[in-house]
Amino acid sequence: MRTVGLLGGMTFEATAIYYNVINRHVRSKLGGRRSAPLFLYSADQEVMLQHATKGDWTAFAKVFISAGNALKGGGAEGLAICASLAHKVADEVESQVGLPVLHVADFTAKGILAKGLKRVALLGTAVVMEGEFMKGRIEQKFGIDVLVPGSEERARINQGIVSELTTGKVSPETKAFFIQTIKDLCDRGAQGLILGSTDLGFLIKQEDVDIPLFDTALLHAQGVAEWVVGTDKP
Repeated sequence: MRTVGLLGGMTFEATAIYYNVINRHVRSKLGGRRSAPLFLYSADQEVMLQHATKGDWTAFAKVFISAGNALKGGGAEGLAICASLAHKVADEVESQVGLPVLHVADFTAKGILAKGLKRVALLGTAVVMEGEFMKGRIEQKFGIDVLVPGSEERARINQGIVSELTTGKVSPETKAFFIQTIKDLCDRGAQGLILGSTDLGFLIKQEDVDIPLFDTALLHAQGVAEWVVGTDKP
């Protein structure tokens, strides 16, 4: 098996999902008492969100670059960033650390294509919905059309995630807004929905919507587990 380094902490609840899903998937593949050889670095979420809010992506990246180098020194052969938003610095981390970063967008896109879909909606923080590292990568690399809400809706969704969801508490009004936004995206032709924040799976459930959900945390963690047990190239 390959050894993977997890860069987590945004949030620690989502990072716990990665740890559990990866190990359960490895055990299901290999049987017995097998589990994944891995390292875990968990960042201080408040510090990271302050960097992101200020747009100081250099400082943000430095945290994961430093951690990635430490995990590489310990024997990690690849890295997985356990947060969709943090993939904004994935290319820089990969370049500076010199290890492959197993990208959340790639595993998400493969899950979408496996369902035969070609047009999906994306919800997440503003950075995720507006950046090229998620939407652009899925569109350009995999040929999937990705829809996002309008600017006012994006701002409110971002606020709901950053101010409520990351603290573990979401008001009924906020959830209702999310659901209505999803319905609007369906009216625009969305065949599925990417939960583009690794915490959105705690809020939006399959029974809440009429289209397939693609939970980035689950798809990413399962893909990382396949990389751990496989012989494929990153």
